[in-house]
Amino acid sequence: MLPIAAGMVLGALVMLVGLAQAGRLAPQDPQAIVALAQQVQTVHRKVDLLLQRNDVEAAIESLEDMRTLPWPNRERGGDLGMELRHDIYGRLARLRLDNPDVDSIDDAALLVLIDEGLGDDPAAVDPNPFTARLIALRGETFEAQGRDDDALTAYEQALDINRILLERELGDPSP
Repeated sequence: MLPIAAGMVLGALVMLVGLAQAGRLAPQDPQAIVALAQQVQTVHRKVDLLLQRNDVEAAIESLEDMRTLPWPNRERGGDLGMELRHDIYGRLARLRLDNPDVDSIDDAALLVLIDEGLGDDPAAVDPNPFTARLIALRGETFEAQGRDDDALTAYEQALDINRILLERELGDPSP
């Protein structure tokens, strides 16, 4: 067990060096982020199993339980902590949008949930697919409310993030 724990800590430190070199905000508490990442992975597996059993309500409940965690702010958890948060909230929002009759909440409450997940300044987080997805879901929620201008703005923000990610993948050194 000790070699596994040592490997996890070493892996976290290597990740932090990589983040610092990439210009991303590194977490102040790397062990907490490693533990959080493991918890997120476990919840995703649980949700996958629940969905295979067609138990959408229990899947939503599992993700809602994650909302109650004391999520680290960006300074403590770095960009990675925010990405993990955006990942969980994105999956929860998607399940709620796709299953409006299960543990239903209205569009206004869903928007509050999404904004809670995004936090104070999602634009400060290094562009990543989880943030892009959550912002796009925000746009989808605005659209359902008939707020077309707000929806368009959210969709454009998500597309901008995805454009940056594509340029990085293709090797364009800009943004």
